[in-house]
Amino acid sequence: MSRLLLASLLLAMNAPAWAQDGIALAGVEASRDNRYAYLGTVLPVPGSQLGQGYVQRYWVDYVSYSYEKTPQLEIDTRMRAVEAALGYQQSSASGWWGAYLGARYASTRLRPDDPDNDDEGRRLRAKLQFEGETDMAAGWRINGIASHLIGDANYWARLRLQTQLRNQLRVGPEVLVQGDSNYSAYKVGVFVGNIVLGASTALTLKAGVSKPEDDPASAYVGAEFYIPF
Repeated sequence: MSRLLLASLLLAMNAPAWAQDGIALAGVEASRDNRYAYLGTVLPVPGSQLGQGYVQRYWVDYVSYSYEKTPQLEIDTRMRAVEAALGYQQSSASGWWGAYLGARYASTRLRPDDPDNDDEGRRLRAKLQFEGETDMAAGWRINGIASHLIGDANYWARLRLQTQLRNQLRVGPEVLVQGDSNYSAYKVGVFVGNIVLGASTALTLKAGVSKPEDDPASAYVGAEFYIPF
């Protein structure tokens, strides 16, 4: 299974970028106990277009967090990963949705070592991701993303409720949950999106409160970039 996933990942990473119309996504998020940075792209496959048909998704990210092994021992975790996936998207005037299946290859370092943590070292796993957005009450839309590593307890999910102001900015609250077999946290905050930078790039800023399971709450801040090309 691992060899099959690795072969699929390498083939996808070396596939030609057939599409001429795609999007690039980048972002950072940080709190006292958790940091995340990513860079990715979504491209349609031949015969499709974004929001209408099959797409290819490529992603690299960096994650760091700490979890409490015992009251006297805290484990510091650093993870670097690369992903490749195929997906399907559909959209209409009232919303859109997408589903992806792919491979994630991650290298995880723990300090100090934790023999009970199966994520340490290099791991190749399949990944599922679902996302979408739809109209709610007048002037409001709901947006959600959820991902899960198959064969592992790793999960990440975010739910946003947004409205558009007269100046075209999109604002609203967000709730996030994330974790694995050793760590879990939730975040509650607000965001301001569709901040125009240049001809087409849009920026989203966010801030709120992050609460890991075993540690006190702290503030988190983040920024996301949406770049069509």
